[in-house]
Amino acid sequence: MSDYGRRIVVDADFGTALQALHDALDEEQMQVLASVDLRDHFRHESAHDFRKYTLIQAWSRDLAYKALRHNLDTGAMLTTTFAVYELADGETAVTAAEPWAAVSGDAGWREGSPELCTIADSESDRVARVLGRLQHRRLELTASEPDRVFDAARL
Repeated sequence: MSDYGRRIVVDADFGTALQALHDALDEEQMQVLASVDLRDHFRHESAHDFRKYTLIQAWSRDLAYKALRHNLDTGAMLTTTFAVYELADGETAVTAAEPWAAVSGDAGWREGSPELCTIADSESDRVARVLGRLQHRRLELTASEPDRVFDAARL
């Protein structure tokens, strides 16, 4: 866990990690609503070069529907943002914002909104499983690249 959400490092290049994230989201029935290529954006909007960095906004449609039927004000909290960016050593970091972070840690909210609390916890569990799938895939990727395994073992 980082100050900005859950963070893992995947021993894979950016493109492979980004595809693995999309696959893991699909497997957890999370739908991608938006994808923003920040490198491309900075290059075109301000002529700045930047590392490969993509923001993915995803949600669980079924949980979103339940939450909105319960309280329309929950709309702003329904998506989870994933940041995927390349690291200098060829690995890729994936950070996920904590779903429903604005209220999920509030004991009063949890006590007063048990239905929404269940939804928030379910979404948080899905995000944890997505990151877990990425870590599992990291092992599969590493196992298929023995030179990288050897290099990692030396570090």
